[in-house]
Amino acid sequence: MAAVLVLPLTALLVLVAVLLAVLLSLNRVVSVPSGGDPAVLRATSRRLLWTRLAGLAAGAAASWLVFAWDGLGRGPMLAAPVLGVGLLLGTLAGELTVPRPHGPVRGASLEIRRARDYLPGFSAPLAAGLSLIAVVLLTVTSVTAAADDLGRPGRTLAMVSADGTVRSAVGPWPGWFYAWPMLAVLAAAFLLSALVVHRVVQRGRPGLDVAARAVDDAQRTHSARVVTAAYGLCVALPLTGVAVVTAGALFRQSDLAGWAVPTGFAVLGVALIAVASAVWYLAELLSRPRIRAS
Repeated sequence: MAAVLVLPLTALLVLVAVLLAVLLSLNRVVSVPSGGDPAVLRATSRRLLWTRLAGLAAGAAASWLVFAWDGLGRGPMLAAPVLGVGLLLGTLAGELTVPRPHGPVRGASLEIRRARDYLPGFSAPLAAGLSLIAVVLLTVTSVTAAADDLGRPGRTLAMVSADGTVRSAVGPWPGWFYAWPMLAVLAAAFLLSALVVHRVVQRGRPGLDVAARAVDDAQRTHSARVVTAAYGLCVALPLTGVAVVTAGALFRQSDLAGWAVPTGFAVLGVALIAVASAVWYLAELLSRPRIRAS
């Protein structure tokens, strides 16, 4: 029954994300000062869009391979982060191919650009919070995990009744067996995101006049938003699955532990936050700034 509900629920979440993306696009208007050339922003946006799509296609292929890699659940858990890593690589490729300033006379500004000047004020802290929650949750589940019946460590949650007469082990449980590959992929995604943001901040300006700076800053802001959304999806989607699996195992152990049910509902709350965050980040990826000449 649960498997039957996955497809329509996913379609509903994607539809909500698309509608939210439309609203975000309507509210994100980039005003280019008088004398500026909107075509510059459009051309650079198209270049970055194509490299992102290429990275997304490569990530989708790798994600499909990873999905079928393991029959014990690690493949589906890592599929979304691998897809996000592909998108990040495409974004990095686009940033590296942005034309450098050229011409017989070139100048340099003395401004100090920082990552926080371009990172989104809501999405970036949210991604940091989700990352912290994922690390804490996986640490707790790893510490409390036990081996399964084939001796594979960190796959079950084992409990013993108060009188010691009843022992129950349920799985899957996101212990170390699942935690280490997920944490490794998330660490790689974080480092790659930091590298892309560094490139976004440090690449040279195409011009020093007010109009060129406005166009360039708009493009950097959009790129930083894409990077944050891609990393946010890398964390939010697998965190949703981990939280749901954790809650399910806790509910099945409720007869042996009175705290299992309230803890399970608390973990389901984490899953809801992660799902809502995934919808938000997907909308961020789909939205694009509108260009308007002032």
